Amino acid sequence: MKKISVVVPCYNEEETIESFYNAICAFWNQMGDYEPEYIFIDDGSKDKTCELAMQLAKRDEHVRYTSFSRNFGKEAAVFCGLKQATGDAVVVIDADLQHPVETIKDMAMKWEEGYDIVEGMKSTRGKESATHGFFAGLFYKLISSMIGFDMNNSSDFKLMDRRVVDTLNTLTEKDTFFRALSYWVGFKSTYVEYEVHERVGGESKWSSLSLIKYAVRNLTSFTYAPLHIIAYLGIIIIMLGIGLGIDAVISYAHGNAIGGYPSLVILIVLATGAIMTSLGIIALYISKMYEELKNRPRYIVRDHN
Repeated sequence: MKKISVVVPCYNEEETIESFYNAICAFWNQMGDYEPEYIFIDDGSKDKTCELAMQLAKRDEHVRYTSFSRNFGKEAAVFCGLKQATGDAVVVIDADLQHPVETIKDMAMKWEEGYDIVEGMKSTRGKESATHGFFAGLFYKLISSMIGFDMNNSSDFKLMDRRVVDTLNTLTEKDTFFRALSYWVGFKSTYVEYEVHERVGGESKWSSLSLIKYAVRNLTSFTYAPLHIIAYLGIIIIMLGIGLGIDAVISYAHGNAIGGYPSLVILIVLATGAIMTSLGIIALYISKMYEELKNRPRYIVRDHN
């Protein structure tokens, strides 16, 4: 019998973890053909998530848990789960039941057909603010154009064959972007659509500020495209300078030159802004190199079974 490991990153999910466990167990009783392995990764939760995961592990031999010493982020939790998974295939899914567990059956069917990666693609984004939806869509359009993969409506919810998981586990970089890396490794892939459900409890961990930080971190960790923006900014400033220079000569020839010349002030402000933006982008990449060179562990385990 084939085994499917289910990796569940958790952060302050005391209100949802029991409901998730009950839902996936009820679903798995209908699957029949696969042995389950449930791996709960507690990402340094401040509530009772870890204690509840420990209780589940004592009740069910199929449950394993790992608890971090502090919050290291979802990316670290996902890769910790991939390291521990022993299944022939691995599913990554959230604990809040916004990812419907029933979709795993469709993923497994695609996997049996020979696909190595089965992406969960959102048919709808569920209930979210217009602002959140706009910026999420903008981010995925940007990242898709920069890395060359269509990531619109993608999510961390996916099934991967053992070969894909083993390949991801060989990557040594610390600052990862799981969604993009699962595209980058290649292999034969397809997708199944799912409708985002409402959370069964608790609150979303994603504020507007955290989403912006997430977008910036992942853009700079997976693509060099922002560095190219520096060259484009330089070209734009040069063209503005040429245009304002021509305007200054024409104005002077007609005796209309103005003392102080506001256009010069505008050019200086634009040039300064472009320089500061360029330095900021370069600083982001230097800081990432610094973090990688320190070679600190991606996460620190406090407890596990």
